[in-house]
Amino acid sequence: APEEFDGLDLVVLESDKHPDIEAIAAKGAKVVGYLSVGEVHRTRAYHDEVRREGILVYENPVWPGAFAVDVRDPRWRRRVLDELIPSILARGFSGVFLDTVDTATDLERRESGKYAGASLATIDLLKAMRARFPGIAIVLNRGYDILPAVAAHVDMVLAESFVTAWDFDNKRPRLAPEGQKRAEISLLEEARRSNPKLRVLVLEYWPPEDRAQLVRLYAQVRALGYAPYVASVELDRVLPEPR
Repeated sequence: APEEFDGLDLVVLESDKHPDIEAIAAKGAKVVGYLSVGEVHRTRAYHDEVRREGILVYENPVWPGAFAVDVRDPRWRRRVLDELIPSILARGFSGVFLDTVDTATDLERRESGKYAGASLATIDLLKAMRARFPGIAIVLNRGYDILPAVAAHVDMVLAESFVTAWDFDNKRPRLAPEGQKRAEISLLEEARRSNPKLRVLVLEYWPPEDRAQLVRLYAQVRALGYAPYVASVELDRVLPEPR
């Protein structure tokens, strides 16, 4: 229900099926819609069209049904800029949450020759978003490899699984290695130096019944000057911060 989001200043929602955006925004929250930049899930209405275009590459082994897209293809760029983002904004969202931007880098690592330039194409696409839609909120999920090149063109960056890490094999969270956290802090702080207005968000996954650990996670993130939220991995409910 919209009132469950009371007290939050930023809400990221699934862009196709979502609660009342206007009611949530009326309470003061900025509401942005989810957009997968580097992958297309088979549940998306445009999946079949993109598949017929021949620009889907491989299925994500971690998220069955999600297929990497060749972001270098001009048809994907046109679809994102001319159709997908305008459609999200037309629903009442005030910006976009960009997921799977790391997929392009993964493609280059898999086959550097075949997919050379995928990361650069993603950078160009994000810059084109800012130029085309200068007034919207752009939230980047991770994308650390391209962050130095796009930090000035986005409003927020989300460090997903920053203090914690998700164990896909055992389907449970664990605390992340200290070295990983330090490396990510270095990247994030470099980005903030290039864009002092950049807001750093942190999303952690942890069982909501473990209230003591949730309190510690919120405190650790806030101590760094970042904005935390701890969720269940399903992301299917609003979990208030424990007091």
